[in-house]
Amino acid sequence: EGDALMSTAAAYALHKCKTEYKYENVHILLLPKTEKNHRTHLPSVGKHDFTIEVGPTPQGVIRHDIVEQTEAALHSVLEFLHLSNIELENKTAGATILDRLRNVFPDGVPCYQSAPAVGAKELHGKIQWPTLEDNPNFPAAMVHKSLQDRDYQPLRTGDPLFVGLDGTIIPYDGSHGDEVLLMFVNEGGYYYSSSGTGIGVAVSSRFDLETGNNTKA
Repeated sequence: EGDALMSTAAAYALHKCKTEYKYENVHILLLPKTEKNHRTHLPSVGKHDFTIEVGPTPQGVIRHDIVEQTEAALHSVLEFLHLSNIELENKTAGATILDRLRNVFPDGVPCYQSAPAVGAKELHGKIQWPTLEDNPNFPAAMVHKSLQDRDYQPLRTGDPLFVGLDGTIIPYDGSHGDEVLLMFVNEGGYYYSSSGTGIGVAVSSRFDLETGNNTKA
């Protein structure tokens, strides 16, 4: 958020992946502004940062379709940067990339953001699953099958959320609101308490192409 260059690159990649590569399940997750010295991720070492995540796929598994989707997103971002540099060098007359994207997204670019944390130790909104007493890194319940591979789909109070090892269905209790959007559903990295155990909660939003700032705060 607040990085106009990278947020515009994301908008360009979103449009290209959907229209030219024909990938429907493409989303932008707009991360909040934070000081670089407070970040623990690799992108924080650069002037601008951009992360591509494609999945879901288990760790250590190479899938052809996932590799192709990753390449499509990466090529789209690099193409945007290349075209932007040409515009800067040549001071191209006529419609710019930004002009074309304004026509595509006249009301701002649709995106998602992490929901606010509700727990004392959470950085972002997360629904934590129960874990084994003797192993905090192993879930004591499974994500319900109706949620698997359905990131950014609504979950409502009372809907199935987890299934206990004995088959008992554990419904969503409304702790983050009557209706929420889930992301990183059954993400392997979040089996570990050090990564923040559980399923991410998202809220829908939009951002401004000129500034990269959230317009639905």
